[in-house]
Order: sequence, then C-alpha cells, then structure tokens
Amino acid sequence: MEEAPRGDQEKEEAMKFYRNEQIEQIAEQRLLEFERKLARPLSIPVNIELFGELVLELSILWDEIEELPGEEVLAGLRAPDRLIVMNERRKREMEQKPGRRRLTQGHEMGHWDLFVDKSKLDHPMLFEAAAPGIVAYRSSRGGQVQIIETLLSCEEGIDLLRQMKSRADTADEARSVNRYAAAILMPRAIIIDEAKKIDRTHWPNLYRLAERFDVTISALRVRLEQFNLVYLDQETKRLYPSRENAQGQTRLLF
Repeated sequence: MEEAPRGDQEKEEAMKFYRNEQIEQIAEQRLLEFERKLARPLSIPVNIELFGELVLELSILWDEIEELPGEEVLAGLRAPDRLIVMNERRKREMEQKPGRRRLTQGHEMGHWDLFVDKSKLDHPMLFEAAAPGIVAYRSSRGGQVQIIETLLSCEEGIDLLRQMKSRADTADEARSVNRYAAAILMPRAIIIDEAKKIDRTHWPNLYRLAERFDVTISALRVRLEQFNLVYLDQETKRLYPSRENAQGQTRLLF
C-alpha cells in the first residue's frame, strides 16, 4: 500500500471527531453560561446573535461575499477577527426565512466553537497573512467551502480556485456543526418537553412548534428524529410519533 503524504497524515491526525452526546453536552454548557450572563432562565426562541456575542465573543457583520457561478454563499467565518460575515447578497432571502438565517449563524458558531484552534489565530497561514479579507468557512447548499476571497477579483484567481481541491466539510464536520446549531437553537431538555405536549403526527402542530423555536420545519423534524420523537415515512409522508410506532403499523398491515 502506498504511503500517504506526510501532509495528509498530519491533517487526518489533527481532524477532530465529536460524538453526538459530546456536542449536546458542549451546547448545554454554553447555554448555561448564556443563562448566567443573562441573569435569567433561558427562553425560546434562543437569541442566537446575543448568544454568539456574550458566550463566544463573536460579532456578526452583513457584507457582500463573492459567489462563483452556480454557488450560493450564505455566510462565512472570519476567525482571526472573531467575525461571522453574513452575505448581503442573500439578506432579503434570509429575512424572509429567519429560521434559515438563525441556523446559518448557529452553523458558523459551531465551526468556531468546535473546530477553530484559537491558539493559532495569532499565527495566520500564508494566504491569511497576504489577504486578511479571507472568509474561512462559507455556507453553501453544496456544503461548507473555504474560499480565498481576494483571488475572486481576477480571472486567474477564479481559475485557481476551480482547480483547488474541494474544501467542503468532511461528513463528520458537517454533522457536528449542524448538531451544534440545532442543540443551541432547540435545547435538548426544552425541545423534548415541548414536543411531548403535542400530537406529533399532525404537520400543523409541528409547524407551530417550529415557529416557537424560530427554526425551519425541516430542522425541527430532524431534531425530533434525533430523540426518536417523530418518524416520517418517506414514501407516504405520513408522520408517526416514533420509529417503533411506524414499524408497528407496518407489521399490522402485513
């Protein structure tokens, strides 16, 4: 077997892995800190921007972020500046869907909290030293990509970016930051308690719950599925209160 280049080995060794329970515990600790700073119990919907400011010491700025043809960029993390940059080009779209905006912000906060090595922020890499306008992580429908923003200003730079290896999230990184965002916006204890109060087999009830937490309906469904509090039959689109209930109904039919 051919030996992997040393650089790739070091990258693999440095890659962080978080189990779901670890992410839940980290989020719960951050929310406890948020409560202490607020000097009051946590309430929903969670003020994600205030959370980022008080707990993670991150600021949020709306600014235009360049997009390559066919690319949708919602936000980016400028780690050395402790700054989440929201794409001004997508502002109207996200104002119409605040749940999506909040999840995007939570996603970037997850990158910061889980994957950014704070000890190296004062020692930027070559491109960062040459171009302080870098957006480190950018949210896109195709995944998280790392783009050297200044290279987009010339055709040669665009060609170079197209040739670079994809910097999309690894499957585990995407899972981790998505779980983190959900755990902040839909705290485990609260979402479980609230979900058990409603009939989860009716979409209108789920939509109302999503509105209370100010998240998208898809994000809510995934969160409830994580705790086996809902199950969606992908073929019939029928909702069940749990996977076991769905399997029980299937057995009855046969």
